[in-house]
Amino acid sequence: MKKLVIAFAAAAACSGSATAADLGARPLKAVAPAPVANWTGFYVFGGAGGGLWNADSNVVTSPGGVAVTRDQRLGGSGWFGTVGLGYDWQFTPNWVAGVLADAQFGDIRGSIADPSLFAEGTEKLRTSYAAGVRLGYLVAPNVLSYVNAGYSGSQWSGSTFTPLPPGGSGFGMPSVTTASFHRNGWFVGGGVENSLDIFGISAPGWFMKTEYRSAYYDRVTLPETFTPAFGGGPTGNATTFKPWVQTVSTSLVYRFNDNGAAAVAPARLYTKAPGIAAGPGWTGFHVFGGGGGGLWNADSGVQTPPFGTTVRDQRFGGNGWFGTVGLGYDWQFNSKWVAGAFADAQFGDLSGSISDPNFIGRITEGQEKLRTSYAAGVRLGYLVAPNVLSYVNAGYSGSDWSGASHSSLENAIGLVNVATTPSFHRNGWFVGGGVENSLNILGVSAPGWFMKTEYRSAFYDRVTLPVSFGPAFGGGPIGDFITFKPWVQTISTSLVYRFNATNAVVAKY
Repeated sequence: MKKLVIAFAAAAACSGSATAADLGARPLKAVAPAPVANWTGFYVFGGAGGGLWNADSNVVTSPGGVAVTRDQRLGGSGWFGTVGLGYDWQFTPNWVAGVLADAQFGDIRGSIADPSLFAEGTEKLRTSYAAGVRLGYLVAPNVLSYVNAGYSGSQWSGSTFTPLPPGGSGFGMPSVTTASFHRNGWFVGGGVENSLDIFGISAPGWFMKTEYRSAYYDRVTLPETFTPAFGGGPTGNATTFKPWVQTVSTSLVYRFNDNGAAAVAPARLYTKAPGIAAGPGWTGFHVFGGGGGGLWNADSGVQTPPFGTTVRDQRFGGNGWFGTVGLGYDWQFNSKWVAGAFADAQFGDLSGSISDPNFIGRITEGQEKLRTSYAAGVRLGYLVAPNVLSYVNAGYSGSDWSGASHSSLENAIGLVNVATTPSFHRNGWFVGGGVENSLNILGVSAPGWFMKTEYRSAFYDRVTLPVSFGPAFGGGPIGDFITFKPWVQTISTSLVYRFNATNAVVAKY
């Protein structure tokens, strides 16, 4: 349920670009330009969202820093609330620059581990904060598409490690702890902000923004200590942790200088009579192609039939890039609403860790890749401007995963390709949202061409994968089965071609 709430919180508008369509040969009466929104001034905002983190992590000696294990990629997921403020300056009719500061408070949690002790704990991102700049382009007087970047700080919880095998082993339960810590880093992101229009009723001064952000932090080394029950002294090990956090949030914004003009229909649109605005036709077929990036998390444990669960779940992560292609059909069933159906596919390499901590008394790790995913679904959109569609979507999602060759995680052992897990397919479902808009490159329109930016969360059922010896070790089954339950979060931007876009729709505003 938490994952579903996070996904719906993130499924909203993301980006836009706008120009009116050509209405044909008959001369049309030009309407006086609509008032232009004043984007210069201070604003405050508050909202909520969700996200994932990945962390490359290994074990080193403490003191000394000599690697005991190689990196594995761990993962975390959760939710947060956000508050912030900023100042924007509209320095041309179409361009806006600004500064911002904000904070996020929540619980994005996942695994941190010491494989050499067969132990794992829960690590939480509790607070993050940022200060930066943004640059935006007014794709319509009431719609700002922007990018941003700057400093990011983060506060993490610390953890108590307990043994991975149920019933305890090694030092007992609990065994060792790591301290809470702070990390500085930087972020890059982007989003869309538009005047608030609730079913045609404007709210002067109030806006809505949806924003994607990626934050990167340096590696930290966390000395491990025994719990008080075991003396409280150092273990001689330290866990390293290098996180990357990806979030999506939606916020309400209040602008102190807004005079209500942002809610008026965009200027430079031509109509047959005053008060009637024209936009591109949204009914018809379209094709699209683009690219993006994303993260995945997977809850993963080990079973050894007939003994049941041998290793409890820990959370692994993966990340990477992909290309996407697709097609669809939309139907504009009134002046503000658009419904449609679509199908698409993503091809790339979102790579992370899969592990067997029960391999004949050793821990193995391999690289698991999401190579292909595909989806078929429906979407429902609201025209925040005649040529800017904000939408949500949902439907079926399928995925194909690579399988993995496992090697020992401990550096001193050095065994390579000792085990394998097979490739597999998973069916599931997705929920998402985004914004699509007519393409306008620095004031030059491109009839028929649009751009869309979309967030998507896809959820897949758990799979059980038999573990076999590597070919050099005979290739037979070892009796272990790794379970793997993935959740994938992506962001993509695509160019869209609409075959009917020059057929203008006339709509009252």
